Amino acid sequence: MPLVHSSSLNSPLTLSLLRSPKLQFQRKKLLTLRPDCLWEIETGYVRSVTWTGSGEVTTLGIWGAGDMIGKPLSRLKHYQLECLTDVTAQLIPTSNAEAQAAWMRYTNQTEIMLQFMHIRSTSQRLLKLLYWLAARFGAQVDQGYLLDVPLTHQLIAEMLGTTRVTVTRMFNDFAQQGKICPLPRRKLLILCADLGRELAEFEF
Repeated sequence: MPLVHSSSLNSPLTLSLLRSPKLQFQRKKLLTLRPDCLWEIETGYVRSVTWTGSGEVTTLGIWGAGDMIGKPLSRLKHYQLECLTDVTAQLIPTSNAEAQAAWMRYTNQTEIMLQFMHIRSTSQRLLKLLYWLAARFGAQVDQGYLLDVPLTHQLIAEMLGTTRVTVTRMFNDFAQQGKICPLPRRKLLILCADLGRELAEFEF
């Protein structure tokens, strides 16, 4: 099925299909929220975001190819889906059997994020998050896992409830300790031979 521009999203034909045509979104664009549909990501990365009344942003999760996300999975008043990269995705009605399975995966990842937040040490919280992202999205290489999700230090800080300055300092510490190796274009090499052992307390 050919790709179409996201401006066709609200056409009568698109809304009547069980699956919409595949739509393309540029980096930093928002996925349209609908109460009756989820987005299935084919390529690229998306983050789900909420914010307080004072404007404090919290990143709820990072999502990639094969994940299904959308407003039906959240009861939050403030909720957005922001493209971290160029993204290709399509709408799937919540009545679709595949969409039903998305509820379990979304709940599982939300619970893991909550577990991270209860790790008392901020440095351990960050390290576990990086290991988890590497397990989810990384490509295994000789030295460890190559992670190409474009994570800024500010975005990570929003995920962990800390500051960008703190995240930058911990990244420098991890690099000196031989735990990570920052690469150009915001890629990151996670120098860990056994992610399963490091993440044994988490189920995902």
